[in-house]
Amino acid sequence: MNKVNELNEMIDCSGHKLTYDEHCKRILSNKQILARIIKECVSEFHDIPLAEIPDYIVSDPATSINIDKAVDKIYGMNPEDTSVFGAKIIFDIIVGIRLPNSSKKENIGLILNIEAQANSNRHYPLLSRAIYYCSRLLARQKHRPDGFQHSDFQYLKKVYSIWIVMNSKKATEGVMNQYSINETCLKRACHFPKETYDKLTIIMIYPKSKYDMNDDKYDLMELLHILFKAEMTAHEKKCQLEKNYGIMMTKKTEREVEGMCNLSQIHVDAGRREGLAKGRREGRKEGLSEGIIKGQCQIIINMMQKTNLSLHEVMEMLSIDKTLRPQITKLLNRQEIEEPLLSDK
Repeated sequence: MNKVNELNEMIDCSGHKLTYDEHCKRILSNKQILARIIKECVSEFHDIPLAEIPDYIVSDPATSINIDKAVDKIYGMNPEDTSVFGAKIIFDIIVGIRLPNSSKKENIGLILNIEAQANSNRHYPLLSRAIYYCSRLLARQKHRPDGFQHSDFQYLKKVYSIWIVMNSKKATEGVMNQYSINETCLKRACHFPKETYDKLTIIMIYPKSKYDMNDDKYDLMELLHILFKAEMTAHEKKCQLEKNYGIMMTKKTEREVEGMCNLSQIHVDAGRREGLAKGRREGRKEGLSEGIIKGQCQIIINMMQKTNLSLHEVMEMLSIDKTLRPQITKLLNRQEIEEPLLSDK
Protein backbone atom coordinates (compact mmCIF):
# COMPACT_ATOMS: atom_id res chain seq x y z
CA MET A 1 0.00 0.00 0.00
CA ASN A 2 1.33 3.46 -0.90
CA LYS A 3 1.96 5.87 1.95
CA VAL A 4 -0.88 8.37 2.15
CA ASN A 5 -0.12 11.85 3.40
CA GLU A 6 -2.31 12.44 6.45
CA LEU A 7 -2.56 16.21 6.00
CA ASN A 8 -4.12 15.74 2.57
CA GLU A 9 -6.70 13.37 4.03
CA MET A 10 -7.47 15.87 6.79
CA ILE A 11 -8.16 18.55 4.21
CA ASP A 12 -10.28 16.13 2.19
CA CYS A 13 -12.23 14.78 5.17
CA SER A 14 -15.99 15.15 5.25
CA GLY A 15 -17.51 17.75 7.56
CA HIS A 16 -20.07 15.18 8.64
CA LYS A 17 -17.42 12.94 10.20
CA LEU A 18 -15.51 15.42 12.35
CA THR A 19 -16.43 18.40 14.48
CA TYR A 20 -14.57 21.63 13.82
CA ASP A 21 -12.67 21.23 17.10
CA GLU A 22 -11.56 17.70 16.22
CA HIS A 23 -10.59 18.85 12.77
CA CYS A 24 -8.32 21.57 14.18
CA LYS A 25 -6.57 19.09 16.45
CA ARG A 26 -5.95 16.68 13.57
CA ILE A 27 -4.48 19.42 11.41
CA LEU A 28 -2.24 20.79 14.18
CA SER A 29 -0.98 17.30 15.07
CA ASN A 30 0.36 16.75 11.57
CA LYS A 31 4.17 16.64 11.66
CA GLN A 32 4.60 19.06 8.76
CA ILE A 33 2.42 21.67 10.46
CA LEU A 34 3.82 20.92 13.89
CA ALA A 35 7.38 21.36 12.63
CA ARG A 36 6.55 24.90 11.48
CA ILE A 37 5.00 25.74 14.83
CA ILE A 38 8.10 24.45 16.63
CA LYS A 39 10.44 26.30 14.26
CA GLU A 40 8.80 29.69 14.89
CA CYS A 41 7.64 29.36 18.50
CA VAL A 42 10.19 27.15 20.31
CA SER A 43 13.40 29.16 20.74
CA GLU A 44 15.52 26.02 21.08
CA PHE A 45 14.73 25.21 17.43
CA HIS A 46 15.09 28.59 15.74
CA ASP A 47 18.42 27.54 14.19
CA ILE A 48 17.43 23.97 13.30
CA PRO A 49 16.56 23.34 9.61
CA LEU A 50 12.82 22.86 9.18
CA ALA A 51 13.26 19.51 7.43
CA GLU A 52 15.13 18.10 10.47
CA ILE A 53 12.65 19.13 13.17
CA PRO A 54 10.27 16.12 12.82
CA ASP A 55 13.20 13.88 13.81
CA TYR A 56 13.25 15.55 17.24
CA ILE A 57 9.63 14.64 17.99
CA VAL A 58 9.60 11.52 20.14
CA SER A 59 6.88 9.39 21.71
CA ASP A 60 5.67 10.16 25.22
CA PRO A 61 4.09 6.98 26.59
CA ALA A 62 3.19 8.62 29.90
CA THR A 63 0.75 10.92 28.12
CA SER A 64 -0.19 8.36 25.45
CA ILE A 65 1.35 10.44 22.68
CA ASN A 66 2.70 8.28 19.90
CA ILE A 67 4.00 8.68 16.39
CA ASP A 68 2.29 6.79 13.61
CA LYS A 69 4.96 6.85 10.91
CA ALA A 70 2.60 5.33 8.35
CA VAL A 71 0.28 8.34 8.32
CA ASP A 72 2.74 11.10 9.17
CA LYS A 73 0.80 12.17 12.24
CA ILE A 74 1.26 12.63 15.97
CA TYR A 75 -1.81 11.81 18.00
CA GLY A 76 -2.87 11.56 21.63
CA MET A 77 -4.83 8.48 22.69
CA ASN A 78 -5.63 9.79 26.16
CA PRO A 79 -4.17 13.26 26.81
CA GLU A 80 -5.75 13.59 30.25
CA ASP A 81 -4.26 14.84 33.50
CA THR A 82 -6.02 13.56 36.61
CA SER A 83 -3.16 14.29 39.00
CA VAL A 84 -5.29 16.82 40.91
CA PHE A 85 -8.41 15.26 42.44
CA GLY A 86 -11.57 16.79 41.00
CA ALA A 87 -9.68 18.94 38.50
CA LYS A 88 -9.18 16.80 35.42
CA ILE A 89 -7.65 18.49 32.37
CA ILE A 90 -7.92 17.20 28.83
CA PHE A 91 -5.15 18.80 26.78
CA ASP A 92 -5.71 19.23 23.04
CA ILE A 93 -2.22 18.12 21.98
CA ILE A 94 0.84 17.15 24.05
CA VAL A 95 4.10 16.26 22.36
CA GLY A 96 7.44 15.18 23.81
CA ILE A 97 10.41 16.74 22.01
CA ARG A 98 14.10 15.88 22.13
CA LEU A 99 16.42 18.86 22.49
CA PRO A 100 18.93 19.57 19.70
CA ASN A 101 21.92 19.08 22.02
CA SER A 102 20.67 15.74 23.35
CA SER A 103 22.89 12.75 22.62
CA LYS A 104 20.09 10.21 23.06
CA LYS A 105 17.31 10.20 20.47
CA GLU A 106 14.71 8.83 22.87
CA ASN A 107 15.21 11.48 25.57
CA ILE A 108 12.42 14.03 25.99
CA GLY A 109 13.92 17.45 26.72
CA LEU A 110 10.77 19.58 26.67
CA ILE A 111 7.02 19.14 26.53
CA LEU A 112 4.91 21.00 23.98
CA ASN A 113 1.20 21.64 24.54
CA ILE A 114 -0.94 23.13 21.77
CA GLU A 115 -4.47 24.39 22.42
CA ALA A 116 -6.84 25.38 19.61
CA GLN A 117 -9.52 27.88 20.64
CA ALA A 118 -12.45 28.82 18.44
CA ASN A 119 -12.66 32.29 20.00
CA SER A 120 -11.51 34.41 22.94
CA ASN A 121 -14.99 35.34 24.20
CA ARG A 122 -14.78 33.85 27.67
CA HIS A 123 -15.57 35.12 31.16
CA TYR A 124 -11.89 34.63 32.08
CA PRO A 125 -8.58 35.57 30.39
CA LEU A 126 -7.22 32.75 28.24
CA LEU A 127 -3.72 33.73 29.36
CA SER A 128 -4.59 32.86 32.97
CA ARG A 129 -5.79 29.45 31.83
CA ALA A 130 -2.56 28.96 29.86
CA ILE A 131 -0.52 29.65 33.01
CA TYR A 132 -2.56 27.06 34.88
CA TYR A 133 -2.01 24.50 32.11
CA CYS A 134 1.76 25.09 32.26
CA SER A 135 1.70 24.64 36.03
CA ARG A 136 -0.07 21.32 35.68
CA LEU A 137 2.36 20.16 32.99
CA LEU A 138 5.24 20.94 35.35
CA ALA A 139 3.63 19.39 38.43
CA ARG A 140 2.64 16.15 36.73
CA GLN A 141 6.28 15.31 35.97
CA LYS A 142 7.05 14.28 39.55
CA HIS A 143 6.99 10.56 40.31
CA ARG A 144 6.36 9.56 36.71
CA PRO A 145 8.47 7.13 34.67
CA ASP A 146 9.30 9.85 32.15
CA GLY A 147 9.64 12.58 34.77
CA PHE A 148 11.70 12.81 37.95
CA GLN A 149 11.62 11.15 41.34
CA HIS A 150 11.62 12.52 44.88
CA SER A 151 13.62 15.80 45.00
CA ASP A 152 15.48 15.46 41.70
CA PHE A 153 14.16 18.80 40.44
CA GLN A 154 17.18 19.18 38.18
CA TYR A 155 15.35 16.84 35.79
CA LEU A 156 12.27 19.05 35.54
CA LYS A 157 11.53 19.50 31.83
CA LYS A 158 10.60 22.84 30.29
CA VAL A 159 7.04 23.17 29.00
CA TYR A 160 5.65 25.24 26.14
CA SER A 161 1.94 26.01 25.90
CA ILE A 162 0.90 27.49 22.55
CA TRP A 163 -2.65 28.82 22.22
CA ILE A 164 -4.07 29.45 18.76
CA VAL A 165 -7.23 31.56 18.85
CA MET A 166 -9.01 31.21 15.52
CA ASN A 167 -11.48 34.09 15.95
CA SER A 168 -10.67 37.06 18.14
CA LYS A 169 -11.49 40.71 18.61
CA LYS A 170 -10.19 43.20 16.08
CA ALA A 171 -7.73 44.60 18.64
CA THR A 172 -5.92 41.26 18.98
CA GLU A 173 -5.90 40.08 15.36
CA GLY A 174 -2.33 39.56 14.15
CA VAL A 175 -0.99 39.44 17.73
CA MET A 176 1.59 36.83 18.75
CA ASN A 177 2.79 37.33 22.34
CA GLN A 178 5.25 35.31 24.41
CA TYR A 179 5.32 35.00 28.21
CA SER A 180 8.17 33.35 30.11
CA ILE A 181 10.21 33.41 33.31
CA ASN A 182 13.04 35.93 33.34
CA GLU A 183 15.71 36.81 35.86
CA THR A 184 15.81 40.29 37.44
CA CYS A 185 18.59 41.26 39.85
CA LEU A 186 16.96 43.49 42.48
CA LYS A 187 20.13 44.01 44.49
CA ARG A 188 23.71 42.94 43.74
CA ALA A 189 24.01 41.43 40.27
CA CYS A 190 24.21 37.66 40.36
CA HIS A 191 23.14 35.56 37.38
CA PHE A 192 22.14 31.92 37.65
CA PRO A 193 22.14 29.48 34.72
CA LYS A 194 19.11 30.14 32.54
CA GLU A 195 18.21 26.47 32.32
CA THR A 196 17.52 26.43 36.09
CA TYR A 197 14.58 28.87 35.85
CA ASP A 198 13.59 28.90 32.18
CA LYS A 199 10.94 26.22 32.67
CA LEU A 200 7.80 27.55 31.03
CA THR A 201 6.86 29.59 27.98
CA ILE A 202 3.38 30.58 26.84
CA ILE A 203 2.67 31.85 23.34
CA MET A 204 -0.69 33.34 22.40
CA ILE A 205 -1.42 33.49 18.66
CA TYR A 206 -4.32 35.39 17.10
CA PRO A 207 -4.30 34.96 13.28
CA LYS A 208 -5.73 37.82 11.25
CA SER A 209 -8.93 37.43 9.26
CA LYS A 210 -7.37 38.78 6.06
CA TYR A 211 -3.92 38.55 4.48
CA ASP A 212 -2.42 39.65 1.22
CA MET A 213 -2.03 36.25 -0.38
CA ASN A 214 0.27 37.71 -3.05
CA ASP A 215 3.03 38.72 -0.63
CA ASP A 216 6.10 36.56 -0.02
CA LYS A 217 5.99 36.45 3.77
CA TYR A 218 4.78 32.86 4.21
CA ASP A 219 5.06 32.86 8.00
CA LEU A 220 3.23 30.81 10.63
CA MET A 221 0.42 33.33 11.10
CA GLU A 222 -0.45 33.26 7.43
CA LEU A 223 -0.22 29.46 7.37
CA LEU A 224 -2.75 29.23 10.21
CA HIS A 225 -4.98 31.68 8.38
CA ILE A 226 -4.93 29.49 5.27
CA LEU A 227 -5.64 26.33 7.24
CA PHE A 228 -8.46 27.59 9.43
CA LYS A 229 -9.81 30.99 8.35
CA ALA A 230 -9.30 31.68 4.65
CA GLU A 231 -12.42 31.47 2.50
CA MET A 232 -10.78 29.36 -0.20
CA THR A 233 -11.70 26.19 -1.97
CA ALA A 234 -9.84 23.08 -0.88
CA HIS A 235 -7.97 23.15 -4.19
CA GLU A 236 -6.81 26.74 -3.57
CA LYS A 237 -5.66 25.85 -0.07
CA LYS A 238 -3.67 22.88 -1.33
CA CYS A 239 -1.99 25.01 -3.99
CA GLN A 240 -0.99 27.59 -1.38
CA LEU A 241 0.35 24.94 1.02
CA GLU A 242 2.35 23.14 -1.65
CA LYS A 243 3.66 26.19 -3.49
CA ASN A 244 4.47 28.54 -0.61
CA TYR A 245 5.11 26.21 2.32
CA GLY A 246 6.50 23.09 0.67
CA ILE A 247 3.83 20.90 2.24
CA MET A 248 3.43 17.90 -0.05
CA MET A 249 0.01 16.32 -0.56
CA THR A 250 -1.39 13.65 -2.86
CA LYS A 251 -3.91 14.69 -5.51
CA LYS A 252 -7.56 13.74 -5.25
CA THR A 253 -10.76 14.58 -7.08
CA GLU A 254 -12.47 17.95 -6.63
CA ARG A 255 -15.38 16.33 -4.80
CA GLU A 256 -13.06 14.85 -2.20
CA VAL A 257 -11.07 18.04 -1.60
CA GLU A 258 -14.14 20.11 -0.70
CA GLY A 259 -14.58 18.36 2.66
CA MET A 260 -12.39 20.59 4.79
CA CYS A 261 -13.78 23.79 3.33
CA ASN A 262 -17.27 22.60 4.16
CA LEU A 263 -16.25 22.50 7.82
CA SER A 264 -15.13 26.12 7.73
CA GLN A 265 -18.17 27.16 5.69
CA ILE A 266 -20.48 25.68 8.31
CA HIS A 267 -18.97 28.06 10.87
CA VAL A 268 -19.01 31.02 8.47
CA ASP A 269 -22.68 30.42 7.72
CA ALA A 270 -23.46 29.96 11.41
CA GLY A 271 -21.71 33.24 12.17
CA ARG A 272 -23.68 35.01 9.47
CA ARG A 273 -26.94 33.57 10.75
CA GLU A 274 -26.10 34.68 14.29
CA GLY A 275 -25.17 38.12 12.97
CA LEU A 276 -28.48 38.44 11.14
CA ALA A 277 -30.39 37.25 14.20
CA LYS A 278 -28.53 39.73 16.37
CA GLY A 279 -29.28 42.48 13.88
CA ARG A 280 -32.96 41.63 13.95
CA ARG A 281 -32.97 41.60 17.76
CA GLU A 282 -31.19 44.94 17.92
CA GLY A 283 -33.48 46.32 15.23
CA ARG A 284 -36.55 45.33 17.22
CA LYS A 285 -35.01 46.86 20.32
CA GLU A 286 -34.16 50.08 18.51
CA GLY A 287 -37.60 50.18 16.94
CA LEU A 288 -39.21 49.81 20.34
CA SER A 289 -37.03 52.56 21.82
CA GLU A 290 -37.81 54.88 18.92
CA GLY A 291 -41.52 54.17 19.36
CA ILE A 292 -41.33 55.16 23.02
CA ILE A 293 -39.44 58.34 22.18
CA LYS A 294 -41.96 59.29 19.49
CA GLY A 295 -44.80 58.77 21.95
CA GLN A 296 -43.08 61.02 24.48
CA CYS A 297 -42.49 63.64 21.81
CA GLN A 298 -46.20 63.86 21.10
CA ILE A 299 -46.97 64.28 24.80
CA ILE A 300 -44.29 66.97 25.07
CA ILE A 301 -45.67 68.86 22.05
CA ASN A 302 -49.18 68.79 23.50
CA MET A 303 -47.92 70.04 26.87
CA MET A 304 -45.87 72.81 25.26
CA GLN A 305 -48.89 73.99 23.25
CA LYS A 306 -51.21 73.99 26.27
CA THR A 307 -48.84 75.47 28.87
CA ASN A 308 -46.66 77.71 26.67
CA LEU A 309 -43.62 76.27 28.52
CA SER A 310 -40.26 75.65 26.87
CA LEU A 311 -39.07 72.22 25.79
CA HIS A 312 -36.65 72.07 28.72
CA GLU A 313 -39.32 73.05 31.21
CA VAL A 314 -41.76 70.42 29.93
CA MET A 315 -39.14 67.66 30.06
CA GLU A 316 -38.26 68.68 33.60
CA MET A 317 -41.92 68.71 34.59
CA LEU A 318 -42.48 65.26 33.10
CA SER A 319 -39.20 63.91 34.59
CA ILE A 320 -38.03 62.66 31.19
CA ASP A 321 -34.94 60.46 31.45
CA LYS A 322 -31.94 62.71 30.80
CA THR A 323 -30.33 60.11 28.51
CA LEU A 324 -33.36 60.35 26.20
CA ARG A 325 -33.55 64.14 26.06
CA PRO A 326 -30.96 64.63 23.24
CA GLN A 327 -32.82 62.08 21.09
CA ILE A 328 -36.16 63.76 21.77
CA THR A 329 -34.75 67.19 20.90
CA LYS A 330 -33.21 65.78 17.70
CA LEU A 331 -36.46 64.11 16.69
CA LEU A 332 -38.48 67.24 17.32
CA ASN A 333 -36.05 69.28 15.22
CA ARG A 334 -36.34 66.70 12.45
CA GLN A 335 -40.10 67.14 12.52
CA GLU A 336 -39.54 70.85 11.99
CA ILE A 337 -41.45 72.01 15.03
CA GLU A 338 -41.79 75.81 15.28
CA GLU A 339 -38.72 77.49 16.79
CA PRO A 340 -40.56 78.92 19.85
CA LEU A 341 -41.62 75.40 20.80
CA LEU A 342 -38.01 74.15 20.62
CA SER A 343 -36.59 76.89 22.76
CA ASP A 344 -34.62 75.45 25.66
CA LYS A 345 -34.46 78.77 27.49
